[in-house]
Amino acid sequence: MDTYVWSVELPPEKGSNYIAVDYVINDLGIFAKTEQRSKKSGKTAQLWGFRAGKNKVKGTDYLAQIQGRQALLWQKVTEVIPGDQQITVRGNSQTEIVIFCSPENFSDVMDMIGQMIGSHPAEKGPSLDAAGWLCWEQDEDWEAGESLEEMVEAERNGSERFIEDEILADTVL
Repeated sequence: MDTYVWSVELPPEKGSNYIAVDYVINDLGIFAKTEQRSKKSGKTAQLWGFRAGKNKVKGTDYLAQIQGRQALLWQKVTEVIPGDQQITVRGNSQTEIVIFCSPENFSDVMDMIGQMIGSHPAEKGPSLDAAGWLCWEQDEDWEAGESLEEMVEAERNGSERFIEDEILADTVL
């Protein structure tokens, strides 16, 4: 299966501040990263932005601060709710990812989600793999402006994580 990668800007008319949401759908599951971006205007703003946890977005004149990351493995999906150019996917005990689509990619994303859920039977019990991705969501090792696709691949090929019982319990359907 190919990896499907895209970004959405909210609101679509980019101003001095906006939210950028990046998505990766691959053979593992659905991954999302949300960043708040603001226009950088001079060295003082850049320095203050860096001190406030904002990093430069490569190839743009914006600074970004990560608002969150989400991961949901196919075998932990419990519900898919299509809407108007958006899809809500729920799983684990409390994970909810809202996928914003364009008119051009909505049906492709829905088809891919349907195919992947169909080929990955639900695992109702606890999952160390899913728990590892819940830990990834909370990592602070990543900087804003980094590629979500590279982040997912690095985690996929990374080392084992220590999983606490509470995190493992969050993967039970």
